[in-house]
Amino acid sequence: MTEEISYPVINKEICKGCMRCIVGCPQNAILLSQDMNNAGYQFAYYSGNGCTGCKDCYFTCPEPLALEVHQYKKIVDDSVAKMIKAKANQGGN
Repeated sequence: MTEEISYPVINKEICKGCMRCIVGCPQNAILLSQDMNNAGYQFAYYSGNGCTGCKDCYFTCPEPLALEVHQYKKIVDDSVAKMIKAKANQGGN
């Protein structure tokens, strides 16, 4: 069994704070920083939870390379490892 984990990665130096990703996120997982980047824009950042991997933020962002959505699968129940461990335990008998 696997669990999919998703989260946006926002390049704060490319983000211009247009807020399209913030408005587009159905989970309200992206916020606008009060800080400024080196170009003088407030930038969006991920709140740390709530991302479902829908990629709405990615598709609404007008800045190429400002926002990516990373997804990976985490093995929650490793049945193969359990099977190998069970076989190894049987081998000693």
